[in-house]
Amino acid sequence: MGMSVQVREYGGVVVEQLTDAAGIASLCSSAASEPSRYPLLSGVDPYDDTWFNSRQTVRLATELQSIIDSGDDSVRAAAQAILQLASLLAAAPGRPHHRQLLFNGD
Repeated sequence: MGMSVQVREYGGVVVEQLTDAAGIASLCSSAASEPSRYPLLSGVDPYDDTWFNSRQTVRLATELQSIIDSGDDSVRAAAQAILQLASLLAAAPGRPHHRQLLFNGD
């Protein structure tokens, strides 16, 4: 099946999902090789679920932007797509506050 990334409501409803398994796996593998530079992304477990809340996602967005600015094309594309998903956790009128970003491992 591979990896996917989802935005979920607190009750478990999937708001949006990214299923580019190869790109997500490459992104996480690249980040894992530099844990001091990407402390949150390097902690994503490729074989299990890894959850980020809205506060953690703000920090994760900084790591993703760094990869977008310096990564190769496939990794950059995955980072951009995940960054767009992460934006769905930001506070907005009418949007539930309890959303989470889930990296769903294989």
